[in-house]
Amino acid sequence: VGFIGLGNIGKPMALRLTKWDGGLTVFDIAPEPLAELETAGARVAASVAELAAECSVISVMVNTDDQVRDVMGQVLGAAKPGTVLVVHSTISPDLPPRLEDLGGRHDLLVVDAPVSGGAMGAADGTLAIMVGGTEAAFAAAEGPLRLMGTEVVHCGPIGNGTAAKLARNLLHFVAFTAT
Repeated sequence: VGFIGLGNIGKPMALRLTKWDGGLTVFDIAPEPLAELETAGARVAASVAELAAECSVISVMVNTDDQVRDVMGQVLGAAKPGTVLVVHSTISPDLPPRLEDLGGRHDLLVVDAPVSGGAMGAADGTLAIMVGGTEAAFAAAEGPLRLMGTEVVHCGPIGNGTAAKLARNLLHFVAFTAT
């Protein structure tokens, strides 16, 4: 398993994946979280492409749509056919289908799998993970996802994970405002 993006939520998610039997490879542009993950047993890749060349499931937790597209571009040329790209970032609802289309042209599987539960849920492994994608892509990503979350839900086709996350956020903020 590979993990790209070791920020406030990504780093504790990746730390949970150090328990993955097949090993964990990580990449980030900041050196501090890389050192912490290496101490925890992860292998540090020198680039996204290096990580993509050796991992069959790649989790991505970066900040913006543009960063997701940039990571996808670096993964495309290096990943083996059948690799699953798991996008945890909360992205625009129209981006996941475009990522799936692009990935499909390179024999990659793509799921959108945004998370809810914050840094504490990531550290505890109690995230809610809403997943959109094909049955095959979900099945390939499910094992690592279950190390990071207690509520892993396949929401249907690509994009539905993002839609479910946005709906969950809306309900949360409405309840908060009402309270």
